[in-house]
Amino acid sequence: MTVYREEIRDPFVMVAAWPLGVFSLGSFAVFFYQLFIGPVGEDPAPTWFWGLMGAVFLGTFWLVKGLTRLVIELTNEHLTVRFGILRSRIPWERVVEAREDERPVLSYWGVGLRFVRVGGRWVLAYVSGSRAKRVAVTLRGGVIRELVFATRDPGEVLKVIHEHLGERKGEVREV
Repeated sequence: MTVYREEIRDPFVMVAAWPLGVFSLGSFAVFFYQLFIGPVGEDPAPTWFWGLMGAVFLGTFWLVKGLTRLVIELTNEHLTVRFGILRSRIPWERVVEAREDERPVLSYWGVGLRFVRVGGRWVLAYVSGSRAKRVAVTLRGGVIRELVFATRDPGEVLKVIHEHLGERKGEVREV
C-alpha cells in the first residue's frame, strides 16, 4: 500500500525535449511523403534515411521526456525513486537513517541522476533542476551507501521514513 507519493516535473528539460519531437514528426512526414508521393527535391536523401531519423528522434524524445519526471513512492514494503526509465527500489530493511540533505548541489556534480563518491562512500543522487529540497537516506549493505532525492515536502517524507524505522527499533543498525 502506498503511504506517500510525489511527482516532481522539471519544465526546463521539456524545453530540450519538444524540439526532438518536432524533428521526429518532420522526419516521418518526409519519409511518408517520399514513400507514397515521390522524392523531395532534385537530389533527395533515401527514403529509409528519413524513417531512421524519425525513429532516432522519437526514441531520443521519449528518453529525454522521461527525464522530466521524478517520482517518489513510499510503501509499507519499500522506498522507490523513479527518474524516467531508471528506478531505485530500496526495502526498508536496508534503510539505516534519513535526514534532510544540506550539501550543495555541486557536491553531486550537477542535476539529474548522479552516481558519485561523497565523503568516502558511493551516493546515488536524484537531483532535480528545480529548487526542491533533498532527503538523504543512509543504507546498509550494497555498493550504494546513500540515496539522495529531491522532494517538495521533506518533512512529510522524513516523517514516513522515521515511522518505518521506528517499527524496527529493536534491530541493530549497522552501516
